[in-house]
Amino acid sequence: MEQLFLDLSKPSHVRAQERLRDNIMMWISTVRPDGRPHLVPVWFLWDGERVLIFSKPDQKIRNLKQNPQVVLALDDTKGGNQVVLIEGVAELPERGMVTPALPAYAEKYATQLAASNWTGESMGQEYSEAIVVKPTRLIAWLD
Repeated sequence: MEQLFLDLSKPSHVRAQERLRDNIMMWISTVRPDGRPHLVPVWFLWDGERVLIFSKPDQKIRNLKQNPQVVLALDDTKGGNQVVLIEGVAELPERGMVTPALPAYAEKYATQLAASNWTGESMGQEYSEAIVVKPTRLIAWLD
């Protein structure tokens, strides 16, 4: 288990970076106002420093307005041998500042967008809230 954020001199951190770049899904855990956890799968974009997620104006957003602390988990643990968890602090940019039309996001999710009959712009009409997570700690078991 490693703590810190990405130190690319460590092979496990290099593998974590590859997974952050290439994986399609991750889970975001936020805290409800009554203290209960809220966990949902999301699409995401890793830019090398931050994680970008788009959301409907829903429970995640309400939770983050009260408590910006999150835990992110990559969706596929490869049978339990490739766990990547990230603790971080979320920011909510002003609506419209960042949208799913962002070229890197639209490129990463081109297949999924096409399958849903969406473009980045049309997805942004429903998923109008951006969440930017600044990682503070990496927890990784990468065999």
